[in-house]
Amino acid sequence: MNTLGSRVTDARDRAGFSQAELAKRVGVTPGAINKIESGETKGAKPETLAALARALGVSMEWLATGEEDRIADTKGTYTPSQETWRLLTAWAILPTNLQGSLLALVEAMAGLDGSTND
Repeated sequence: MNTLGSRVTDARDRAGFSQAELAKRVGVTPGAINKIESGETKGAKPETLAALARALGVSMEWLATGEEDRIADTKGTYTPSQETWRLLTAWAILPTNLQGSLLALVEAMAGLDGSTND
């Protein structure tokens, strides 16, 4: 799942929701869901991304990036900071071919070697 739209579509299909039902649960129009799924809208506001993740029962990180665990944190123990929301939103709209380079840069800046899995 390389795009936000494909991840939303996949999670919506697995949840058994129509676009209209998902839109109602998220608080947006069915047209907004259609634009996200079709790729017409490359990203989503952090609050929309969070509402989508909650409605679909997936983690916000997976929805935004496709990288983290797909299953939502049902314990509610993790609340991302505003900076994390901004980063996830930007990551979701970044072309896939640039994500690896950016990740390597951030890991290098943080002193990681890129082999960390946690």
